[in-house]
Amino acid sequence: MRIPALALKRKQWEPFAFASPAMVLIAFVIVFPLAYSFYLSFQNFDLSVGPEHEFVGMKNYTEGIFRDPRFLGSVWNTAVIIAPSLVLELLLGLGIAMLLSRVLHGRPIITALLAIPAMVSPVMAAMAWRMMFGVKYGAINNLGLQLGLIDVYFDWFGSSAIARAAVVLVDVWHNTPFMMLVLLAGIQSIPRELYDAAKADGATAWQSFWSITLPLLKFTMAVGLMIRLIDLTKLFGLIFILTFGGPGGATETVAFNTYLVGFKDFRMSYASALSYVIVGGVLVLTLVFLWIQRLREARAG
Repeated sequence: MRIPALALKRKQWEPFAFASPAMVLIAFVIVFPLAYSFYLSFQNFDLSVGPEHEFVGMKNYTEGIFRDPRFLGSVWNTAVIIAPSLVLELLLGLGIAMLLSRVLHGRPIITALLAIPAMVSPVMAAMAWRMMFGVKYGAINNLGLQLGLIDVYFDWFGSSAIARAAVVLVDVWHNTPFMMLVLLAGIQSIPRELYDAAKADGATAWQSFWSITLPLLKFTMAVGLMIRLIDLTKLFGLIFILTFGGPGGATETVAFNTYLVGFKDFRMSYASALSYVIVGGVLVLTLVFLWIQRLREARAG
């Protein structure tokens, strides 16, 4: 009876033994930085002063939420960039996915070609578009001059509105393929029999889309929007390369503002607090979005 008991105990701890190296690595790479940054957020730790720090409680959080106009301005800038980006990516992704769902031959090749922008890293995409937006040697300005659309070289990052529009344009180019792939998978999961039945009843293509495709695609759209919402709140690499927060802080997002506070002003405790404010904001937005989605589903049901 002793040998089976030992074998049973071995089966119980053996999986943890095999997983322990990965768990230790995760603890050092993810858990420890999160715990340490949370601890720092309650301290007054300034790298420009020295390693000494003191406990200040919620002071860093209250400063970020109520008394820091620069951080509050970055929240507004992030919202101004997020809103049109999400709308355009959803509409363009849905339109391209609908067109691809009707392609009978060569769909995998066309889909792979359209997905190329999403495979490019944000830094490389920002560098390429930065060169294209160049004032004197940029492709966009030179093409506009040759076509007669503009008379002089134009500074695309000279005004707040145009700089934000440029950021939205690059983000839409880079991430629309992701939304396209998500929605295409959702469209292909809809049973074809529903469309055949609607066609037999005399429904038009628009009626089929409005009554079949859109209702059955709501959950997939919600998942795609939530993923992009969370990703856009962390918008940093694109801003760092493309505009560096300019002009005049007009494209300074919350993630980029946190970077400046921590690695330019050296206020590490305050930057840690801002990071957790961002995490809390994303969590609240996600919960609100899920609540609205469930409320709509309950009303529809």
